[in-house]
Amino acid sequence: MSIHLGKHIAAVDMGTNSFHMIIAKAEAHGAFHIVDRMKHWVRLGDGVDARGYLNEEAIGRMLESLKFFKQLAKSYDAEMHCIATSAMRDAPNRNAISKRIRQELDLVVEIVNGEEEARLVFQGVRSEGYIRDEHAHIIDIGGGSTEVIVGNNPDGVLAAESLDMGARRYSRKFFTAGNYTPHQIKQCHAAAASKIQAVASEYKSFDVHAVYGTSGTIRSLAEVISSFCEHDDATHLALSDLKNIRPKLIAAVQQSNLPASIEAERQATLVAGSIILEEVMRALNIKSLRVCPSALREGIIFDRIASTGRLPSRPIKAASKAMAKRFNLDKTQIKRVTLTAETIFKAYASPLDLNEEAYRLLIAACQLHEIGLTMSHKKIHLHGSYIIGNSNLTGVTQRQQHMLSAMVRFHRKASPHTKHVALKTMRSKDIRVTIALAAILRLAAALNRTKSGEASIPDILEEESRWVWSFATTWFEEHDVCIWNAEQEKRPLFKLLGKPIQLYKNSVETATKD
Repeated sequence: MSIHLGKHIAAVDMGTNSFHMIIAKAEAHGAFHIVDRMKHWVRLGDGVDARGYLNEEAIGRMLESLKFFKQLAKSYDAEMHCIATSAMRDAPNRNAISKRIRQELDLVVEIVNGEEEARLVFQGVRSEGYIRDEHAHIIDIGGGSTEVIVGNNPDGVLAAESLDMGARRYSRKFFTAGNYTPHQIKQCHAAAASKIQAVASEYKSFDVHAVYGTSGTIRSLAEVISSFCEHDDATHLALSDLKNIRPKLIAAVQQSNLPASIEAERQATLVAGSIILEEVMRALNIKSLRVCPSALREGIIFDRIASTGRLPSRPIKAASKAMAKRFNLDKTQIKRVTLTAETIFKAYASPLDLNEEAYRLLIAACQLHEIGLTMSHKKIHLHGSYIIGNSNLTGVTQRQQHMLSAMVRFHRKASPHTKHVALKTMRSKDIRVTIALAAILRLAAALNRTKSGEASIPDILEEESRWVWSFATTWFEEHDVCIWNAEQEKRPLFKLLGKPIQLYKNSVETATKD
């Protein structure tokens, strides 16, 4: 769905340390103009109990912040998008919290995996026009995680990692009492080095021409270095300066003597943040970086402006296609099933109230519906659902991944029902869409079961008391197994439509009865 010119969009970054919303106005050629901002120090990372659950106090702060955000967004009639990152995705009670937010505030929260978080950060940097044809590194240090990305303008993200080391997470782990002993600093360095060195080799193979740092920790460190080193440029940060100013930084944090521009909530996490950044730069052989003012929330806005031609291929499609290639799935069969599914979708998108996102999810499910075959010929729907549900799909939110996994789970064997455990944690609208798409996928797969010849492309016509599907005579006569299989699998879609589906060949008047 494209964003109309002049439409306001609100993007909420629900971070581990702070929640930040920007409201932007869509402009021509995919540009946008930020018209308002709101930020709250919610400190979700401080509200984690011994089991990893977010406690009631943290949830209360979250609800209070989102309530204010919603009020501001409403004043602009803004379309609101809430993205939750490290703290929420790590919490075992995340689904219960999301449900509570829906019930109390009527807001949908997308809990993204680390790879999707990294992709949105990349889009944020891209929105500034910084990304060119040459490869660029992007480093984003948040409260709970650090994203390391390589990408370029024509290809988008080429490599992305989200590492469980963030400025607040490591401050709580190594510097809880505000003490910065040599031993504690050494431990923090070792932990950060271990995380980044485990993935560094993947990034060293890229010929990188530019490096950008994003978000509050890196921007604050650049300001501190500029102040301590007595130069005016806070838009660049050098590794040598970062190492040299650490004693001064520790003293300033302990004495509350940092530049006034550094918020008090940020000050306590800067030492840990500086150590993380130093180890990332060291591991990737980065001598200096440029500070970019845009990050995840700008990436959300940029991602929503989907009709400009500036964005890469649809993220869901790109992720599923890459996964199909990685698992060496049958391209010819994918094409057959996709063509059939598209035909069915076009016929029923309106009566089933299916939108563009539903279409993209269906195409992704067509790409991946046989991925379970890579494990076993038995129970491929269950194996496929497990693989999809437990993979890192860049560009796919947790909600979308859950829907995709369930669609593959129900594309054969038992038909889906609203109370099935695989659908239990979904919101009601997503359950309805998932069941409808699974029903379409079942028939598309059934009509191409023999994996031979051309794809099944029925002509679908609605009559007063039934839906008529007619097939080319030659195809119909050569694929009796597919027709028989479709007869067995059409009931879930028939139940949704309320009318029977009857299958014909074009030149024959008699029908196979429902």
